[in-house]
Amino acid sequence: MKLIATLIFSLLLTSCVVSPAPRYGYGPGYYRHERYYRWHDHPHWGWHIHYLPAGYLTVAVAGGTYYYYDGLYYSYAGAGDYVLVSPPAGAIVSSIPPDFQPVVINGATYYVNNGTYYLYTSSGYQVVPPPGQ
Repeated sequence: MKLIATLIFSLLLTSCVVSPAPRYGYGPGYYRHERYYRWHDHPHWGWHIHYLPAGYLTVAVAGGTYYYYDGLYYSYAGAGDYVLVSPPAGAIVSSIPPDFQPVVINGATYYVNNGTYYLYTSSGYQVVPPPGQ
């Protein structure tokens, strides 16, 4: 009995010490931040989280502050809550996830990632509206 109690205590202690990586949702297909998910598996805009993923970047756009991580943009919703938002046009990030697709439209090369269009500028990758809109 003492051995079982010791094992349970060890498991509980380990789970408290090891901080889990953020999950992008609930259920299959949302495995931490290892790029397991694909666009159809991403959480939808409006999804709320209580903390930002480790390694996020702060991005300022038109007087607003956004938080970027692995192709996803978050906005502070108040009370320690963040909400997943559509990528803000004009946002510039230094890198985009490696599964982007280059697309040439009217002579310009766009980098498309999860439905978001980026143009490469001297400052980095800038979110732009889809061509033709």
